[in-house]
Amino acid sequence: MKRTLKLAAATLGAALLLPALATPSQAAVGDCPDDTFCLFYNSNEKGSHLAISSSIRDLAGYTFTSPGNGQGQHVKNNAASAVSNVCMSVRVFYNSNYSGPMDLLNYRNAENLVNTYNENASVRFADDC
Repeated sequence: MKRTLKLAAATLGAALLLPALATPSQAAVGDCPDDTFCLFYNSNEKGSHLAISSSIRDLAGYTFTSPGNGQGQHVKNNAASAVSNVCMSVRVFYNSNYSGPMDLLNYRNAENLVNTYNENASVRFADDC
């Protein structure tokens, strides 16, 4: 009986540790597809998002496309958080043409925008990883 209880406890303990062993590099962060950078309508990577794969000089004309709060709204000056699933640094700028205050996100990084919270106009991808 004691041996059965010890075996059950060991199995349960191992099962509880498995989720903790997963690393961010094993899967895309948040609801953002691999190899894209996503701007989210809400904080904490919530609501609708726009997934992009290259620099954008002016976010005017882009809308949040995924299901969720903010779907169909303009991205320019409306993004509150971002996820980077691209193998390079990405900067979100306050102004169009990559100028003004900015937020920097690195690979597999997700965060609320600080310097460009709901005041974002362009996104610039770094040259390489």
